Amino acid sequence: MIAIDGGGTSCRALVADGDGVMLGRGKAGSANIMTDMEGACKNIVAAAEAACRDAGLAPDVIRSSGALLGLAGANIGNYGERIRAVLPFEHSIVETDALIALNGALGTEDGAMAILGTGSIFMARSKGAIRSVGGWGFMVGDLGSGARVGRALLQEALLAHDNVHHGSALTSEVLRRFEDDPQTLVEYAHMARPGEFGTFAPLVFEYAERGDPIGNALIEGAVRSIEEALKAIMPPDCDRLCLLGGLARLYEPFLGPRFRKLVKEPRGDALEGALGLALQRFHGAEARRHG
Repeated sequence: MIAIDGGGTSCRALVADGDGVMLGRGKAGSANIMTDMEGACKNIVAAAEAACRDAGLAPDVIRSSGALLGLAGANIGNYGERIRAVLPFEHSIVETDALIALNGALGTEDGAMAILGTGSIFMARSKGAIRSVGGWGFMVGDLGSGARVGRALLQEALLAHDNVHHGSALTSEVLRRFEDDPQTLVEYAHMARPGEFGTFAPLVFEYAERGDPIGNALIEGAVRSIEEALKAIMPPDCDRLCLLGGLARLYEPFLGPRFRKLVKEPRGDALEGALGLALQRFHGAEARRHG
């Protein structure tokens, strides 16, 4: 069987036997099915074939394999059904990338999770009930995400250039990267995908740690959005919060004490969560795997 974790930055695949023993792994590019359906499909197949090669199997084994896929964008409209219809696997189950991440982070326990990467989504499980917030995509959601923070930084650089806001070392650095030409920045922004905006997010954290006022203001705004989402999903007795995604470690020190004290290491990653769900759905072997 094949487990897939496809997000806005990369797609990872794992090939396992019927008992959940990992045989091989593979990786390819972005697999956000809402922003690029065709590209996502190509990268899903490429990652799965790479995992087969890593396992010493012929790549066309994927056509006779069941696959459980956790994909960014699968919670929107009919994107999940559309990608499932064109995938080459013998049988495909498409879930959201947040669900496999929750399954990997919490195992069978209750708790809450925040994915903070190119995009963002928040999810909690309590007594079998799952509640989620966000994950609506870059244009109208994904608050606190790398894409939104990066875009906000480019906006601030332009406002500083126009003398609407005071600039800082951070905005000067951004403009320098575009040869101090705001038109070049604007052209880039109009063509940029969420992942490209997200490449600027680590720069914001870097300068915020140096005390840069604009860096700090951008992080403070993002943290407010993150904490609002967590308050909306966390049950009163929640005692576990797992932070996932490329920005998780960077955000943790900026969270308020209420949330920092709940942060626990995830039990596993999203790909392991996808494998666990695959075992449940295809073989009912989860108990055997952990027994």
